[in-house]
Amino acid sequence: MYGWRARIAMIVAHSNAVVEPEFTRLVPNGVSVHTARVRIGGISVEGNTIADQAMQEAVKSLSDLNARVFAWPCTAANIAVGNDGDLKQARMISAMTGVPTVAATAALIESLVALKVKRIALATPYSHDLNESLAAFWQSTGIEVVKTSGVDLGGERKPLEPLSSKPVSNVGLQEPYVAYNLARLAYDAGAEAVVVSGAGMRTIEAAAPFERDFGIPFISSSLATLWATLQAADIRDPIAGYGRLLQEQPTLQWMRIPRV
Repeated sequence: MYGWRARIAMIVAHSNAVVEPEFTRLVPNGVSVHTARVRIGGISVEGNTIADQAMQEAVKSLSDLNARVFAWPCTAANIAVGNDGDLKQARMISAMTGVPTVAATAALIESLVALKVKRIALATPYSHDLNESLAAFWQSTGIEVVKTSGVDLGGERKPLEPLSSKPVSNVGLQEPYVAYNLARLAYDAGAEAVVVSGAGMRTIEAAAPFERDFGIPFISSSLATLWATLQAADIRDPIAGYGRLLQEQPTLQWMRIPRV
C-alpha cells in the first residue's frame, strides 16, 4: 500500500510544475503525495486571489484519501488575500477535512521559529504588487527582513521553445542555479537565514551549496512546506543533502499552523 506511514494531500496552483516532483523526490519511504489543482492567474495579487469555492472543490476531490495532512504550497496565493490569508485558508481546509493544513507562508514562519531565526534576507521572483503584499506580510510576523532582492519572472504565460510549445509558467522553467543566485543577491551579513519565496521555482538543489558557501540556512517555500507537512504528519526522518531544515528536522512549534 502506498502511503502506509502517511498520505499527504496537496493542493497545487494549476501552472506549478515543480512542487509535486520535489515533494515526491524527497518524502521518506512509506509516505505518498496526492494532488489536486486550482486555477490561478499570472504572478500578481489579482492573479493569485483564489475563490473559496475553487479551493473547496479541490479539497473535496482529495477527501477519500485518508490523508494525515493537507498542504497548500502557493506562497503568492497565501499573501494575495492579506496578512492572515494563509490562516483563513488553512482553517477552512482543516474544517472540511479534520486534519492539519500547512500553507506555505505559515510553513516559512514555522521553519524560522524552529531554527530560532529572527533576521532574514528575502529573495523573490514576484511582480511589484506581490512584493508589496509580501513586505506587509513579513512586517506583521515580528521577523526582521534586513534585505530584499529579486527579479520579476512573472508576466503573461507564453510558449517558450524548445522547452514548451504551449503557454507555460516562466518561473517553473528556471534551473536551480537561479534560486541560488537570487539568494546570493539577497544575502546580507546581518541575516541569520535567507528565504526564497515561491513554490513554483526549483529551489531544493540550491539549499546545500548555498549553506556551504554562506554559512546560514537556506529556506524556500517548498522546503519549509515539506518539512512542516512531514512534521504535522509525525514523520521526522532526516533528509540529507537539501539543507539544514530537512537534515536536522527541528520540532514544529505550531505557532502559525492550526492544530485540529
